[in-house]
Amino acid sequence: MLSTDVRGNGTALHDTYHAATVDELRKNSSLRRLLAIVNQQMLFPHRGRIDLSDDRLSLGSWRTLMPNEIAHVSMSFLPEYSRVAAGGARGGFPSFGALKRLGAPLVLDLRTGERIALLIGYTWWSGTTKDAHWFPALKAFAARGE
Repeated sequence: MLSTDVRGNGTALHDTYHAATVDELRKNSSLRRLLAIVNQQMLFPHRGRIDLSDDRLSLGSWRTLMPNEIAHVSMSFLPEYSRVAAGGARGGFPSFGALKRLGAPLVLDLRTGERIALLIGYTWWSGTTKDAHWFPALKAFAARGE
């Protein structure tokens, strides 16, 4: 569930997330990719609560990022997580996740060269995320580190 709290001078966002580095997405087995046709969460090994505040992005117990660690934020399908993968299948039909605004992952390009794909507020039955809502906030967060 997305919640927004006003704290001090900034806004904090909270929700659930699924994440993977692009290398982790690339290394998924054929069986895992097959299972992900029905449940895209299978491709993302990191999950939990995401918290964004003025000074940090916390991805549960997996990692915490500061603004100066993120070089670029985008929202786009990747070769490792394509429109087809995001669309999956629900009862023989693709989900709404195939639509960019509803299912494309947020991509964090870190200054170390690592790339992280995020699905925030992912809903299995529709294949949709809240990434479009988070996109401007994450871009503004990363801009603080420039």
